[in-house]
Amino acid sequence: MKLRLILKTETKKSKKVTLKFPIAPSKHIGFINFINLALKQELPIELAFEKISKTGEREESKIVGQFKLRGKADSQLYGLEEEIQEEERKRKKLQQKRKQK
Repeated sequence: MKLRLILKTETKKSKKVTLKFPIAPSKHIGFINFINLALKQELPIELAFEKISKTGEREESKIVGQFKLRGKADSQLYGLEEEIQEEERKRKKLQQKRKQK
């Protein structure tokens, strides 16, 4: 399964702009847990960016924001969470079988 974070906005001329970020399978469970936490707590999420130079220096950018999440359908979110956990279990079983051989 693929999981992506999709950001959408519109220009002044009402042209839709979309940006999609893939979420690695190893991060699926953590991402879903974070989303569930944000939904249950009903607290805002802070968005910030960090610039990392080639030398490894980290600098927080001057762009920040806050937003709140709302669920379209909680049952769909829980279904997605279960699907991700099931895939994670299958992947771990496969790895264990490979190690035993």
